[in-house]
Amino acid sequence: MSDELKIVLEDVKEKFDTVIEAFNMVRERLDRHEQAEEGRFQRLETEVLSIKADVTEIRQDLNEHRNNTELHATKKEKAS
Repeated sequence: MSDELKIVLEDVKEKFDTVIEAFNMVRERLDRHEQAEEGRFQRLETEVLSIKADVTEIRQDLNEHRNNTELHATKKEKAS
């Protein structure tokens, strides 16, 4: 193999090595971003479920209050 061809092949190898290194860096960065987003999603999902539970509890309390109020109103009307 000629010296010129060896130099060209070495240059191409260095460029491939640079591309591979850049690709690996981007992949690592994407992996970190994915992990961060997964954590964020989990926190948001937990918050949504907590809010949903709170809303369910408030609805139950409101329905109980409404039923008690209607019962009292009915009892008062019957007593009159």
